[in-house]
Amino acid sequence: MPKQVYVVDDDADFLAAMLEMLIKAGFDAQGFDGGKALLNSLDPEFEGIVLSDLRMPGMSGQELLTEIRKAAPAVPVILITGHGDIPAAVAATRGGAFDFLEKPTPPEVLTATVKRALDARALVLENRRLRARIARGTDIRARILGRSEPVKALRREVVAVADTAIDVLLVGEPGTERESIARVIHDFAGTKGDFVTISGAALTEANFEDTMHGGGDRAGVLALAAEGTLFIDRLASIREPLQSRLLTLLTGRSGVGRCRIIASASPGEAAEDLRDILLRLNLAEIAVPPLRERDEDFYFLFEHFVRDSVARHNRPFPVVPATDLRQLRAHDWPGNLRELKSVVERMVIGLSVSLRDRPPPPDEAQDYDTAMRLFETELLLNALRRAGGRKAEAAESLGIPRKRLYLRMKACGL
Repeated sequence: MPKQVYVVDDDADFLAAMLEMLIKAGFDAQGFDGGKALLNSLDPEFEGIVLSDLRMPGMSGQELLTEIRKAAPAVPVILITGHGDIPAAVAATRGGAFDFLEKPTPPEVLTATVKRALDARALVLENRRLRARIARGTDIRARILGRSEPVKALRREVVAVADTAIDVLLVGEPGTERESIARVIHDFAGTKGDFVTISGAALTEANFEDTMHGGGDRAGVLALAAEGTLFIDRLASIREPLQSRLLTLLTGRSGVGRCRIIASASPGEAAEDLRDILLRLNLAEIAVPPLRERDEDFYFLFEHFVRDSVARHNRPFPVVPATDLRQLRAHDWPGNLRELKSVVERMVIGLSVSLRDRPPPPDEAQDYDTAMRLFETELLLNALRRAGGRKAEAAESLGIPRKRLYLRMKACGL
């Protein structure tokens, strides 16, 4: 639950007394001597509430409320008023203030009102997170794309672990979008907390404590990921002395605020460099398949990335000759999905494409069935390009029923 409270009052003594009461009650309170000072520090994503005096020189509490409604509409504002200003305070609540308190304010009344406002703020934040997760897609097939058996197996394992509290190690080559898979697990878990990422390669002796626990006014990643997920990218790149310190921290997690750990590693690293971590953290391993093992998915992914890039850059669909498509499909894709996305992006915006280890053109001496399949594939692709991807128009231009077009596309791996 949020605990941050911004207090605004031009009376230094009263401000100090309010802060003391709030801090003693367990809130994270910060004071400001006027409305302008608060507005300079108010972030639109501020997760706490504002407690403000109604009568202040320069900018009144009512004027401050109006400005807060513009800058951060969902932040609850409680106004503090003298006895003679109660009608104005009541009017302010009708104008958007969460509530008002009368001076002098008993500590128990202050605490109860602030807690109620923070509860309301927490509900708004949670609803926002849920809406964001729904917007990102509730169907796992829309989040982990593909029709091949390795991807179907990946989806089954993600669903199996998502609603558990078990920690996970995603084992896959660079470029297989391990972080995206981790986000899917986090989103489908439905936990309250956030998804926080750190890179194992960036952790050093000098920044370890500050990164994990924070310092000054800055929270560490363990606090930021409380009741959510901490994704540790490239776990095996953490140096040996730091691995022990990290293990001590992570094995000590318990109770309220505990975060879930999802980490990533390359296949060889999981077997050799992480044996101790795997044993002590009991990480469930999930294999993320490389693109070369997902041959059945190539055209599907290629089309998806083309459509996405065309929409983002507002460019026409690129014309890709069938011979180039065959070479793309035959490519080993050492950079996996990341490399394929990059190649598609360059095609769409009109840049030249060069592939590492690009294979030579296929041998022209092909058997009859292979040659006919390649000819049909090129014929279908050209018709679809001319029709802008609209299958009904493509079928009409070829003089075949739409159902037959679907069947032939499937037969050609399209």
